[in-house]
Formats: sequence, structure tokens, C-alpha cells
Amino acid sequence: MDRHRSLRMTLLLAAGAAGCSSAKSRDIAVVTLAEPQAAADDAGAADDPAAPAPRPQRSAGWMQEADGTVHRASPVRCDATIAQRACAGTERSLQCRTDADCTEGPRGKCVSSFGQIGPYCGCEYACETDAECGPSEVCVCKGTGALREEHSVCAKALCAVDADCPGSTCGLSAYFNGCWEQVTLACRTKDDACQSDADCAPDANPGVACVVPDIEGESARWECAGISCAIGRPLVVEGAPRAAQPAARDDWRAPAALDVASLPPEVRERAAAHYAAVAALEHASIASFARFSLQLLALGAPAALVGEAHRAALDELEHARLAYDIASRLAGRAIGPGPLLDAAAAPVGAGVAEVVEALVEEGCVGETLGAAEGRELSRIAADPALAAALARIAADEERHAALSWRALSWMLATFGEPARAAAERAFSRAAARFAVDPAPGPLAHEALGLLPAHALGALRREVLAEVVAPCRAALPGLSRDNARAAPSSSPRGASA
Repeated sequence: MDRHRSLRMTLLLAAGAAGCSSAKSRDIAVVTLAEPQAAADDAGAADDPAAPAPRPQRSAGWMQEADGTVHRASPVRCDATIAQRACAGTERSLQCRTDADCTEGPRGKCVSSFGQIGPYCGCEYACETDAECGPSEVCVCKGTGALREEHSVCAKALCAVDADCPGSTCGLSAYFNGCWEQVTLACRTKDDACQSDADCAPDANPGVACVVPDIEGESARWECAGISCAIGRPLVVEGAPRAAQPAARDDWRAPAALDVASLPPEVRERAAAHYAAVAALEHASIASFARFSLQLLALGAPAALVGEAHRAALDELEHARLAYDIASRLAGRAIGPGPLLDAAAAPVGAGVAEVVEALVEEGCVGETLGAAEGRELSRIAADPALAAALARIAADEERHAALSWRALSWMLATFGEPARAAAERAFSRAAARFAVDPAPGPLAHEALGLLPAHALGALRREVLAEVVAPCRAALPGLSRDNARAAPSSSPRGASA
């Protein structure tokens, strides 16, 4: 199974090079029932001048229009096969052992997969008909529209078929926010901000689509949306990452209801040291993105890139607060950041080569690895509050990585050879640096999201080969030689 497909596709889209992905094609699949349910009549509409225009009769099943939009004319019977290999029981981590353990959805299957700690078993769910889904849900078949899932899924349905939308259609929204896929059916209305992906200027905004990003009550609005969904970007000064020293303060904490009572004191103390270091790096990332925003302005970057950089800095502020709270709870005392002093006031360094090299090492490589690490850590963390915090941080880092690849693509197109040469140097430097495992951390404790150095090194090299290298090779002007890159020298490890 290609476990990094989602991350690779996100970053290829961000760089404007999705066509170079090794992932499978996601062409529209239109499917129908053998005996389709007829759409409801618009009887009487012709007699009422105030009624919406009658909808033309449609064929059954899922329909694709010329503008690429997909809607549902009638219910459809799906193939509920989940092709992933069944759990063997010999995997390193067992979230389930048999299909009987998978009861949160229809047709649950306990499948074998591969995560940061190696092989593991987890539940996947599929459906054949709407009846197998929950209230206000319908079954969406594999391959329908832009659906990323490799099997059918139950989707939130504010409408079930076109007949539920007078004068309009019941559209399918498959919104990947950079972390998970939110699949929704909703009526198209005159109040929508967009009608199709073409309204979202996809050439200028790779990865942005016309979707339903938010569901409020029984209504929803179609809008242009991209990656929006917690591992990160170091503040590097004179070639080394900088961070604030810890201080006894309680004003840099976001509540994370972590249960630490059952942990031995020595484990708590060493884990607290790890998360305090993580928090300090997240805190420094705020300054890193502030500097990146100034560099973008100095180089004349588009407003969208500058705006994303500022939003990323706010994300890092919340990451720091979460990590400081986790560290404080583990340590049993208040831990916060001291002053950054000269590091925050370091020269901006706005030359093209300098900016590109930092962007490649800290963003395109470092944050790509951070996103992959965080996603896996959230799966293995035993405490629900810790898992939720790690998942949030990993999701934001994937969005930050996408920003880095978008910015690199713009810089290569704008500045040509100087930017290309700088990017090549940075990718090569990163490859050499991460050919070996990182230094061991203060503690290896999978349930607390802390992996041994050898496992972390193996994961990083896998992501370099399967995500970073294809994304690098897809960028115009960059060589494909030595394409296996690695992240910056930040000691983030498997951090949050």
C-alpha cells in the first residue's frame, strides 16, 4: 500500500505538478443502479409561475456535467470491497485483531497497514447502499468524483438526490483539507460562492477546489477552499536552529487534558524534557514564519503566499501553547518560553539564493517530514488528548509544507537560474545530512509519541524517497539526480 500517497498528492498539487504523481488516476466514475429509483416529478411547477424551472430528466446514478461537477440523480449500489490485506496478527501495533473488532461503521475490516513504528492493524469501513449508513448519510462509491478513498464511504448528506434540490442538483463535495477527507452531499444554490472548480482559478491556486468546507446545521455553502487543516519550521540563525530557554511561566499554555497520573515519575520527567524542547522549537517557528513573510515581501511575492505565511505563524503559536501545556502537565510545574533575544532580531536575509536555500531545507523538506511524522505519532499515542494534539499539529504542518512547495515553485519561475542553483544545493545538503539516523532523544516511549532514533530515521528516509523526491523531480528546471532529499538540521525529531 502506498501510505504516503495522500501527502505526496497534496504537495504535488501545491507545486502545480500533480500530473507527475505516481498515484493512480482519479478520473470521474459514473455508476448507476440496475433498477434506479426515479427522480421525483416537478409536477405542478408549470402551473406556478413562482416555482423554479423544472429540472430536465436525468439518467440514474451519479452524473458528471461538462464543468466537472458531480451530482446524484438517484441512489446507487456500490461495490463494498476493501482491497487492503487483512490483519495477520503479527503486526507491531494492533488497533484491531479481527473484523469483529471494527464496529464503528458498516462492513468493517481489520486491515494491515504500515506506520511510523512499522506494520500495524487498523479498521477501515465501506458501504454498499444508503441503508448501511447512519441517519442523514448516503453511500458514495469508490472512484466517484474527486473521492480519494480507495473504497466506498458513508458521507454526510444534506440532500440525497437531485429531487431534494428544487431547480438545482445534489452535488458531491470531496474536500481534502490537508489532513482528512470530508465527503458531503449538498444542494447547489444561487448563494454559493462558486459553481465549479473553474471559479476558483485553479491555475493560480493549485489544490483549491469548489467544495463544502463547513457544515452548519442543515445548510451548507459551496466555496473555494484548499488545505486548511499540527512538527514545523525551525528558526535558523547562522546555520543552527535557535530557540528560547524554558522559563517558569503559565501564560503560554493551551489546555490539553492529558492524563499523566499512571506514568512513573522518571518517565514523566524525561517526557516533559522532550515536549519542553518541542514547545521551544514551535515557539521559535513563530519567528521563522515572521521572517519568511518579510522575505516574501522583499522578493515581491503574491499576496496569497504572504497571507499563508502569516496564518502559519499563528498556527505555530497554538502549537507552542499545546506543547508547553503537555510539558507542564508531565513535569507537574509551569513551563513556558524565555526571551528569544538576538535570534528573533537576526538579519532577515532577503537575497534570492539565501531565501530559496532556507525554504528548501526548512520548509519543502523539513515540514514535509514533520507532517508525515506527526500523522504517524497521532496514531500511536495512547492518550486521546495527546493524540488529538499531535493530529492537529501534523495537519497544520502538512499545510505549511504545501505553502513551502508553492513558494518554491513561484521562486523558480520568477528568478530562474539563481533560484534553481540554490535549490539544488539545498536539496543535496539535506540529503547528506539525513542519510543517518538522528541522535537519540531523552526517551523512547511510543504511547507518549516518542520513537527510537532508528525508527524515526527509517521513516524519514522513506518519506524522502516517496514524497520529497517525486515533488522535487516534478518542479521545472530541477535535476532528477540525487533527488532523495532530507529535512533541515533542526533537532525536532518526532516532535509535535
